[in-house]
Amino acid sequence: MNEQILARLALFLRDLGQALHVSGAPAHDLESAMKEIGQRLGVRVEGFAVLTFLALTVVSGNNSRRVELLRLPPYDYNMARLIELEALCREIDSGDHLDSYAEKLAGIMRQPPPWSGWAFVGMGFLLSASVALLLRGGWAEMACGGLIGMGFVAGYLQFARIPRLGPAVPVILCALAAIAAQALAHVWPQQVPFISAVAGVVLLLPGFMLTVAMSELATQNYLAGTGRLAGAFVLLFLMGAGLVIGTQLCLAVLPPLPVPGQAGSLPAWAIWAAIAGLGISLLAVLQAPLASIHVSVGACLLAWASYSLVSAPLGNVVGAFSGALAVSCAGHVYQFLSKRPAALVQIPGLITLVPGSMGLRGVHALIQQESTAGIGLMTDMVMTGAVLAVGLLLANNVMPLIFERQKTGAV
Repeated sequence: MNEQILARLALFLRDLGQALHVSGAPAHDLESAMKEIGQRLGVRVEGFAVLTFLALTVVSGNNSRRVELLRLPPYDYNMARLIELEALCREIDSGDHLDSYAEKLAGIMRQPPPWSGWAFVGMGFLLSASVALLLRGGWAEMACGGLIGMGFVAGYLQFARIPRLGPAVPVILCALAAIAAQALAHVWPQQVPFISAVAGVVLLLPGFMLTVAMSELATQNYLAGTGRLAGAFVLLFLMGAGLVIGTQLCLAVLPPLPVPGQAGSLPAWAIWAAIAGLGISLLAVLQAPLASIHVSVGACLLAWASYSLVSAPLGNVVGAFSGALAVSCAGHVYQFLSKRPAALVQIPGLITLVPGSMGLRGVHALIQQESTAGIGLMTDMVMTGAVLAVGLLLANNVMPLIFERQKTGAV
């Protein structure tokens, strides 16, 4: 292998690594993919990925080496793109077709997201309305939270066109959401405006980011894990500050809210309907294809069913672990049978269990100087995120071994 071929291989692997990153692949999965593909291409790849940086050292058989360093752009989840990228990764088997692989990679990255515009905004209503019911709100919180969620998603899409605003966007949007919740509470007083506001801003809650950070720390990707964990906490505090700013502005201007009456209890089926609605709305959040709607809804229902059955006798922490383990194992079974990414099952199921709203309530309590409640909620958030990561990692290490033994036995 001469220097020119080695440079082409390194450049392709760099572009592929960047594509996996911006589509939502965790650091440890990205590094594993680079190593495996490098072996098939006849080179040794030593990868190092963090949230904003990718380093690849590509070594040929004659010990010639090429180093590629790249500053990574911000990532977002795009499951439709990730499906095609993983299919491309499985297809790569020789350096003879490198130009063809590069063309396919460029074509995948040029594809528009499956959810945008008004379709995405409409899904924002379903997402926030479902979360409002899961936060023990009633029909009023569901309606108001859904309306706020639509406005929040629309504002998020508009602010995405102004990159310079950057970190100020969560503060601005959450302050506007809190103002809208307080205003709607005067129009429709039989509600808790804080539930409507939290449900309305759920799109940006970093609960799943926290779980991924914990899994990266557990796999000894310390820089990626600590960076993602710090990012999750900073985002929580920015969102909490926005909610407090909006709420305090309304309390200073608007008349006091009447004390809401006793809300009627929701029927048992309402929670399950909310879980199904959450699964549908996550298609837009994760930019997953519409054809996978049954997978997303089924994953959310499986995670919630496992959590509900186990948490009643054993507590919330064990319930969260069992839900994460069940949905993670189901993801590997789905991947084995369909040859599609396990993340299509795992991510929606884990998002159903992630403690993002718990963290936001904890931050809000800390800002309001309710230290005991705030620290308790933040501790519960970290503990829940940790057990979700443990369930995910346990399934990711055990299930592939089971399938490998089955293949070996079949041969």
